[in-house]
Amino acid sequence: MSTILVAILTIAGVPQAPAAAAAPHVVFVCEHGAAKSLIASAYFNKLANERGLAARAIFRAVDPQDALSVRAVAGLKADGVAIPDGQPAAIAASDVAQATHIFAIGCTLPTAATASGKSRSWDDVPDNQGYEPMRDAIVRHVRALLDTLR
Repeated sequence: MSTILVAILTIAGVPQAPAAAAAPHVVFVCEHGAAKSLIASAYFNKLANERGLAARAIFRAVDPQDALSVRAVAGLKADGVAIPDGQPAAIAASDVAQATHIFAIGCTLPTAATASGKSRSWDDVPDNQGYEPMRDAIVRHVRALLDTLR
């Protein structure tokens, strides 16, 4: 609706429907963008879809490695979870701008991401204990996050 039309309707006292809230856009960030953030985005998108939520997530890195973690990809495939498209990439200013939520998983976010007021840390996700403990901790966090987005 044009700005002029909205102004005329407002002056005339015609009630306006509230603007639709944008679907949450979550950015998961880990050190290399190859395992933890990949697992988080894969499970977030799967579980959000199962709950009928329009929210979606992407994975990013602080210091991207060249390829996805072989163990994380194998674990997701064994779990029957779709592997998100893409390769590890550094979190960019556009990711921060578009995000409604940013989660650091075992890493320190760039200043712009923390200054955005959108960031939180999941520092309790185990490292170097294998896929299953990492996945289980991430899925617990993802489920709790999805519960807040309903």
